[in-house]
Amino acid sequence: MYRYKIFLALLVVPAGIVFSQTEQQAKNKGLQNIKAEEMAADLEFLSTDILEGREAGKKGAELAAYYIASQFKKCGLIPLNEDHRIPSSLTNYFQPVDLVWETVDETGITISAKNKSIILNEGVDFAHKRVDHSFVISGKLFFGGFGLNEAPDVTFPKNTENKILIRAAGYPAAKDSLSEGFKKYNELSTSELERLKEEKAKEAGVIAILEFDPENPFPFKEKRESAAYAEKELTKYSSGIYKRVVRRANTVSSEKIPVFTISHRTLFYFFPELENKQKDIISGSTPNITGKGTQPTIQMSATIHSEPFESSNIVGKIEGKNKDEFIVIGAHYDHLGFYDGYIWNGADDNTSGIAGVLALAKAFSESGITPEHTMIFAAWTAEERGLHGSTHFVKTFKNPSRIKLYHNYDMIGRSPDPEISDSSVSLIYTSKLDAAEALSKQHNKSYRLGLNIRYAPVENPTGGSDNAPFAQEDIPIIWFHTGGHPDYHGPFDHFDKIDWSKLEKIVRLSYLNLWEISAPATQTGH
Repeated sequence: MYRYKIFLALLVVPAGIVFSQTEQQAKNKGLQNIKAEEMAADLEFLSTDILEGREAGKKGAELAAYYIASQFKKCGLIPLNEDHRIPSSLTNYFQPVDLVWETVDETGITISAKNKSIILNEGVDFAHKRVDHSFVISGKLFFGGFGLNEAPDVTFPKNTENKILIRAAGYPAAKDSLSEGFKKYNELSTSELERLKEEKAKEAGVIAILEFDPENPFPFKEKRESAAYAEKELTKYSSGIYKRVVRRANTVSSEKIPVFTISHRTLFYFFPELENKQKDIISGSTPNITGKGTQPTIQMSATIHSEPFESSNIVGKIEGKNKDEFIVIGAHYDHLGFYDGYIWNGADDNTSGIAGVLALAKAFSESGITPEHTMIFAAWTAEERGLHGSTHFVKTFKNPSRIKLYHNYDMIGRSPDPEISDSSVSLIYTSKLDAAEALSKQHNKSYRLGLNIRYAPVENPTGGSDNAPFAQEDIPIIWFHTGGHPDYHGPFDHFDKIDWSKLEKIVRLSYLNLWEISAPATQTGH
């Protein structure tokens, strides 16, 4: 609570404190440097095909890192661990992050029943969905509906310890907006729903999960109209990064419950009574069944290959009057890479955020004002692989309690329809920071930015972006986000779909807010 009181004091400019004319001129000078056309130059280069999707550990991400470091140097930022202004090597801005690729080399399912063994075919009968450690496990099956173990879903049997759960993907009656299932689960994101299901399975003592898609007999089989399939058919799961797990070196794998996807043919082998009941499952009338006869023993296995590699955060600073108190402004620069002849360019996700960080670094540098607190500007690596870059920064920072605020950008460049510009943006922030909303309202109005801001105070805004490691350390966060769109995590998130006017307004609003927080003020005596 003490840290929040300190931060609130920073946010609120008391009566009688105003910026001097010189400081107002400096503020305006910085603001005028935030221009859509300059951000467009950064954004276009960072999302160009030559960077091949900026996958952490790959050449494209390394090229992006050098580009960002060059812009930090051009702005006059000091590398994080230096305390003087000298021409620094670009690599001085690099904060190495040691990581480990974990690739699934082999998986298997064997059915043992009636003194014989049946080996299922990977890619035909099953495919791995989530595997992050090597294992060999055996157990009996049980059917658990959608795996939610609460109404309106079916409930698990009493004894599920050390058993293998078969569940449906999604949730009951997802297409019926009047249904109990829709009302209960529709507002959950995909990751939130997955986490809820993981918790339910752990509570029940489940050791592995077989999941089927009620609407797709072959959920893991690629759809191909010809030798090359169209972009519109690709999803984020087409990117090869979903076939591998990344963890930080010197940490153990999470060892989450392994999840395999199975075909309907496999499902009906285990539970013949489910055949021809897919429509019932989709509608929420999920049958509560126990299976006919004695269920066979299922052996599941996976072998993981580990390979160390290095990637880097790019970090620079403007030293403040209070050198040992910090405001961190960051965005991730990595994305989903280059696979099957397609590039996941990630223009919105998240070169839009990096363009914003670079614009803010330039604006504060050009203002010529020494801020009250040291301002750290960061481009994070390996966000897409588990927030590893930002986590490494927080875990290795000498004294995280001296970080007074983390300001995050992740996807700030789009309107849902690229043909129709809008002004909507979400401001997610630590709920105790009432002044974050007050400042945004004030600046949005007084500078006629015209943004339609959805304010989203959250008690502990961990979420799925780089704000999470900071929030977990009780550091207040502010995160601008323009929301999802059909191109999210697809190979069609392209430069020409950015809403430039909105991007410029969001970054200008951030600059105005941050100026109030960290720029010096002069006592007038009134």
